[in-house]
Amino acid sequence: MRVAILADIHANLSALEAVIADLETLEPDQVIVAGDFQNRGPFPREVTYRLFALGWTLLRGNHEDYVIIQSQPATNNVDQIDTYSWQPARWTAEQVPETVPRLKSLPISIAAEGPDGSIVCIAHGSPRSNEEGFFPSTSDAKAKEMLGASPPQILCCGHTHIPLSRQIDGTAVFNVGSVGFPFDGDSRAAYGMLSWNNGRWKTELRRVGYPVADVVAAVSDSGFYEGAGPLGQIIQRELETARPHLTLFTMTFLPRVRAGELGITEAVAEYLRHPQAEIESWYAQIRKKIIANSKR
Repeated sequence: MRVAILADIHANLSALEAVIADLETLEPDQVIVAGDFQNRGPFPREVTYRLFALGWTLLRGNHEDYVIIQSQPATNNVDQIDTYSWQPARWTAEQVPETVPRLKSLPISIAAEGPDGSIVCIAHGSPRSNEEGFFPSTSDAKAKEMLGASPPQILCCGHTHIPLSRQIDGTAVFNVGSVGFPFDGDSRAAYGMLSWNNGRWKTELRRVGYPVADVVAAVSDSGFYEGAGPLGQIIQRELETARPHLTLFTMTFLPRVRAGELGITEAVAEYLRHPQAEIESWYAQIRKKIIANSKR
């Protein structure tokens, strides 16, 4: 018995096709897409309908929720900074409006019983939420809280875009990384395989190369920039570096835009001028603050 788990495709068609080709050689019994197949990337329609045609089990990630929210009519009192932040999701919603009812029907997690009676859970983030994830830095106490009162024996998840295998008491947590936007510095698409062999579960992280430059070219196209707005260039940086940038930009530069210190175009340009090593240092400092706050 083999189950493939894909997460965080984020409208990256080239990465998805590379993974599909890899799966054709493995022939798993089931494929589950653990959310965030829409938004961020340049091909939301193509990815969504490719997945629909394949008939795989789909979960709803937080980015599908963003698309659902942005499919609603805009209100007049939306803050301009929020407009910039939400623009990629609004553009995605405009590309696939007819898929919204189906998105709403998708669960954020599913659970099944293994051959030995163990409970296996597949979730986008955690069993209770598609907006929280398991990082290498997540404390044991926080991880136990996220797993809930009746934790599964196996949890396969995504959301963070960073692969992880970790034991939390009686639960083996397997974060399968990201197909479309890896954030661990390795630009190859990542996904997971869960196999039942010789009376026990085995996890395997697989990496598949694909033409990243082609997707960078699609993201840098004027049509995507116009649709996704100023943050399209930040998304491009994520693809080029296989590291997170949207969250960091939102936390460090958007407050300055809100305060009137910078215009949005100027803020994006200034952020992109900083070398990757310096940005990595900022990110590490912010992660430390987040961890410290979570322990209070």
